[in-house]
Amino acid sequence: MSATLPTRRLLVVVCHHRDRQTSREGAKCVHYYRQCKNRRRTKGEARAGTASQSNPFTGALPYPTTVPSRKEWKKTFTTNDGVKYTCRACDVDDIPAVASLLMRSKLAGFPTEERELKKYIEKSIDAFPRGAYIVLVRDDEEKSKKCSSSCVGVVGVSNTPETRRDDFDRALQFTDDGGYISDLVIETRCRGRGLGEKLMLCGESLCKEMGREEVYLHVSTRKVGVIRLYENIGYEERSSNFLRRDLLMRKKI
Repeated sequence: MSATLPTRRLLVVVCHHRDRQTSREGAKCVHYYRQCKNRRRTKGEARAGTASQSNPFTGALPYPTTVPSRKEWKKTFTTNDGVKYTCRACDVDDIPAVASLLMRSKLAGFPTEERELKKYIEKSIDAFPRGAYIVLVRDDEEKSKKCSSSCVGVVGVSNTPETRRDDFDRALQFTDDGGYISDLVIETRCRGRGLGEKLMLCGESLCKEMGREEVYLHVSTRKVGVIRLYENIGYEERSSNFLRRDLLMRKKI
């Protein structure tokens, strides 16, 4: 019995020594963690302070002091066959036509139920010029035989992170300093007349008026003709996602 006492005492001493070492190392780790956390917090506050001084939207480019009015903003052009069109911001009366175009296009990213889609479009009206749906409308009252409606096209324009859908893959993200164009749809019977290109340029002009220096868009690699259209007006491939078969394209304006 007396022979085992020194061994027990030795074990107690060793265990006590290890516990003290562990507690010291743990204290060092906690101290180091707190130091790193304070450094990150200080850097984050500095970045947030700098961003808030320039712009509230995560350090994006500052917006112009004078922004265009939704009811006054419009662009007009005439096609080669003499038909005059106007690009303007979507209004309440345009919601049914815009919803119909988007539903028939089968594009992804917005509500697929008509009632919810109309509510989604209605929200974009008050967001102008931070975000908007731009409609392409025939100016003449007499409708062409090829086009059954005066509203023959639509495109979505976003100038802030809050007004664009946040459903992009990380590989296809882009800077908040740029504008973003989406949901380009032209009435089927009115295609092949250069209307999509004109509507894109109208959307870009709104981004430029809001101080954007670049415009981004996403497109499926399956849409070869659409990609060719974008390339013809100056867009270049920025990145791609092979699995999703999507391209991120950019244009300087």
